[in-house]
Amino acid sequence: MRVLAFVGTRADLYPLAPVLTELASHVELHAATAVGFAPGAAAPLLAGAGLADGSFVHHDLGLHLAAPEPAGQTATGAALATAVGALIESTRPDVLLVLGDRWELLFVVPVAALHGVRIVHLHGGEVTEGALDERVRHAVTKLADQHGVATEGAARRVRQLGEDPRRVHRTGAPGLDRFADAAPLTDEQFAAEFGVTPRSPLLMVAYHPETATDGEDPGTVARRVYAAATATGGTVLVTHPGFDPGRERIVAVLDELAAAGDPHVILRENLGPLYPATMARADAMLGNSSSGIIEAASFGLPVVNVGERQRGREHGANVIDCADDAASLRRAIDAALDPAFAAASAATTNPYGDSHAAGRIAAVVRAAPEQSLVKTFIDLDGQDRAS
Repeated sequence: MRVLAFVGTRADLYPLAPVLTELASHVELHAATAVGFAPGAAAPLLAGAGLADGSFVHHDLGLHLAAPEPAGQTATGAALATAVGALIESTRPDVLLVLGDRWELLFVVPVAALHGVRIVHLHGGEVTEGALDERVRHAVTKLADQHGVATEGAARRVRQLGEDPRRVHRTGAPGLDRFADAAPLTDEQFAAEFGVTPRSPLLMVAYHPETATDGEDPGTVARRVYAAATATGGTVLVTHPGFDPGRERIVAVLDELAAAGDPHVILRENLGPLYPATMARADAMLGNSSSGIIEAASFGLPVVNVGERQRGREHGANVIDCADDAASLRRAIDAALDPAFAAASAATTNPYGDSHAAGRIAAVVRAAPEQSLVKTFIDLDGQDRAS
């Protein structure tokens, strides 16, 4: 059996890594990855995610999926569709494994469907009303053959889209598997990595553009978010936004932060393998990243979820939803850092799973070729078309 997993960006890589490792442990599977990183960047990134050299066949597509604007995404997407089609024709996979809702899936999943490849989709059925990802996610659901969903609410929504319940599997979020045994960074480890001893409170900040709203310029909103964080945090660790329209305006604000030279404002493109241990060490998280919704609850980490990007997404009791004006931001950060809320957050049960998703997902992948490519649409009353 041949399995091809598509890894477009780091946003896919780290959640998929536990599943790819699990698949590689099954000797009856020929596992491969198609990656869309910058030329030469794939090998160290895959190694950093814990994928052992030689456990997979890595197909580097030679496409850096970093275009943040529609024109660039369209041009890159056309090249991606062509490259994926050629790869499928040369490798003949039985199953394509994809995760999430990024724009590039619109140029990958339809190609696999045209070639008759079974598609296993992870993280379908979730809601993010302030991001274009919402539409992509549901489109991929209708193209997919099997669905590994993270929550019961997500499973219900996938069924609501007409998918056969027998094709919907509540596996949990695979990215949580990386967090199962993560120990927090010590002060010494933090200082060795970031150059400063952390001061309390340690805030993690990740703000991305809202891609499905007609709101303010994302750079303007990001400036308010960063100002609220630096006014409250002892040490503030900021990561860059994803490759969405508006990214450059946020990065310009990050350049202003860097120029200010505050040693306790730390800027990183991403945290890579350090992410779980850093999240375990933090006192709160601020922004609109899916990580604050899906992963932070595994550490009982208080989260301030800003604006509309994640609107409608299920979350634990550790999350405070917040408007993006300065006064609301300050109140929400103060509330998140309140000892009583921190204690309540520590007792949160993560609705996205138990950090044991990879084995369940591997079982879904292995069984996928046994299912027909003909899908029956199940109406809301529970009856299929033929009933």
